[in-house]
Formats: sequence, C-alpha cells, structure tokens
Amino acid sequence: MVLGFFLPYVSMGPFSASGFDIIKGGGKADRFVLLLAPIAGLLLIAGAVNSEKYMPSRGMLALLALVGVVYLVVRFMMDSKGGGMGELFKMLGVGYWIALASSIVLLVYNPKS
Repeated sequence: MVLGFFLPYVSMGPFSASGFDIIKGGGKADRFVLLLAPIAGLLLIAGAVNSEKYMPSRGMLALLALVGVVYLVVRFMMDSKGGGMGELFKMLGVGYWIALASSIVLLVYNPKS
C-alpha cells in the first residue's frame, strides 16, 4: 500500500502522477485525504514489527487505508455527477490498483494470534 502510493495513481497518455505527486500539487485541501493510506500502512508496519501492538487498532488502520484509497474515485464521482466512470477506470494507474488491493486484503485478512 505504501509502495503503491509512490507508483502512478493516474495515467493519461504520456502524463502520470503518483499519489505523492497529487499531494504535492496545488488544489483543494481535501487532496490530503489520500495521505490516509500510506500513513495507515506505515502504522500497520510499525505495529507488526512491535509485537502486534497497533495504535489505533489494526481494523481501524485498515479501514482508514481503504478510505484513503477509495476517496479518489468517490471524489471523481461527486465532481462528475456519476458520469465518466469508464474513463476514470482507464486513467487509474498501477499504483492505485496495488493500493486498493492491499487495503482490501488488510481489511479482510485477520491473522489469529
């Protein structure tokens, strides 16, 4: 999930932008919602290394990561009034799909201690 944030989130022909590029670029302050995914990913890694002690809980971190990833699609749907979903899915880059898949896996997978 953290790696996916630095890979292309959006690709349009020769232009591509990672989640990090989107954050660095100007625009609305709500772009910082995208930071939920890599921050939650880093906290999940830290918790796993620290004897499975997560702060906040592992489930909450996984949910925050998913919200951070899905927000890009939700925001696009709000801005375009629900139209253009086919174009959006064509524009989403490999980094977005990696981040989405890993956040879903983190939310569903619950290792037994």
